[in-house]
Amino acid sequence: SKKLTLFITHGHEDHIGAIHHLILAFPEMEIFAPRFAEILIKNKLAPRKINKKIHLYTHKDKLKFDEYTLHPIHVTHSIPDTHGFVFHSSEFSTLFISDFKFDLNPSFENPFDLLKIKKLLATSKKSLAMLDSTNILSAGKTLSESDLIPDLEKIISNEKRTFITLFSSNIYRVKNILELSKKHKKKVVTIGRSIQNYLNAAYAAKIIDENTYPVVDLDSVQNHADTKIIYVITGSQGEHLGAARRIISGEQKNIQLNSSDQFVFCSKPIPGNEAKIYRLYNMLAQTGVDLITSKDMQIHASGHPCQQDLHSVLSEIKPNFFIPIHGETYFLRKHIQFVKGNYPNIETILLQNFQGVEYKNSKLKEFSLQEKLPSIIHGKDLPIERERISERRKLAISGAVFISLNHKSQNIKIDLKGLPIEMDQHIPKMRDLVDYCAFSENKKRDHDYTIEQVRIKIRTFCNSLLGYKPITLVQMV
Repeated sequence: SKKLTLFITHGHEDHIGAIHHLILAFPEMEIFAPRFAEILIKNKLAPRKINKKIHLYTHKDKLKFDEYTLHPIHVTHSIPDTHGFVFHSSEFSTLFISDFKFDLNPSFENPFDLLKIKKLLATSKKSLAMLDSTNILSAGKTLSESDLIPDLEKIISNEKRTFITLFSSNIYRVKNILELSKKHKKKVVTIGRSIQNYLNAAYAAKIIDENTYPVVDLDSVQNHADTKIIYVITGSQGEHLGAARRIISGEQKNIQLNSSDQFVFCSKPIPGNEAKIYRLYNMLAQTGVDLITSKDMQIHASGHPCQQDLHSVLSEIKPNFFIPIHGETYFLRKHIQFVKGNYPNIETILLQNFQGVEYKNSKLKEFSLQEKLPSIIHGKDLPIERERISERRKLAISGAVFISLNHKSQNIKIDLKGLPIEMDQHIPKMRDLVDYCAFSENKKRDHDYTIEQVRIKIRTFCNSLLGYKPITLVQMV
């Protein structure tokens, strides 16, 4: 069988987070990655003691695979060192860019390399484009990172203590903040492990020079109320362990927010996180802090193309075939409608999960792959079966009652978890019910029968008080 080869386009977590699982499943697999992603991958493999060679590539490389040559393409995105690929041959070429923004005026990197794509696809008889669908519902054009500089400068030049939360991987935005802070003689302090990890990777990749843009260690700050400090922090999505939530809720040591501070969300909510983020907004409103979001000022730019950007790419490269990628099914269908409506000569194909496509006799044909449901991984890389995830949800929703019985001594221990405190006063009544059910009514029955009767009795009792039945676990020794 042929050796498996994995190409990494960039270092975002949804692209590198499962690499160690793939390495364990396919130890002979070869991995190619750009420099910044390679550093981030190595950081993930080191704690797991996985020593895997990663081949580096740049936009200048050409990699030969049978009749195809793989050409990495420099593209812009919300993390440095992002690439697309053209799999090129004289007969057929495929353009694949999973994440990109069509930025022709980025802050610190080269523009999106449309010219290279055009030249390569023009030398093939037929071509296929596979493009990002994340922002297909948005008309217009995605902002450039450089478009944010004027409003970021207004924020940073203010004589206020400033907290800025953003996606930690958006290193070029961090670099803009560092540059503007230096210009206005402000000190930058980071809070949160994620932002420091990405900064360290940026230093190693020489994307940011540590000496040119020094970052002050939080522990060395003498006056935490200093208005010359710009705190760059994690938690822009309202994460429970993020620094933003800790600071806003008053749990961060030495930092208390007040009405003279400004708190900046240099990001937008990822769908599904809105409730957590608005909870933080409300808490900030109660403190009187000057809250600034991307609705107030131009301080966030997406990393994905809007409709006008997709027009700019498709009208220039003119592929014969098109497959939308990187989006939910609804987005993929909308992307196909968009292409059909604007480019009726391009043949479109919707690929679902576990489907592949092959080029044969000048046509693309779909085929099914062997379906295997993905694993859910938590903690130390142990898969959790879906039925166990269902159990977790039930515990979270309904709470739990734990009952331990000693058949010989007739001792009874009852623990309530995740139930209203008021239920604690009913523990004596529960104990009486268990005593009667286990040691009187079913005294001579076998253990399994007794345990089930106790479980039913307690669930029924709790339901009468709560209106729902908690998970009830009974052990008898």
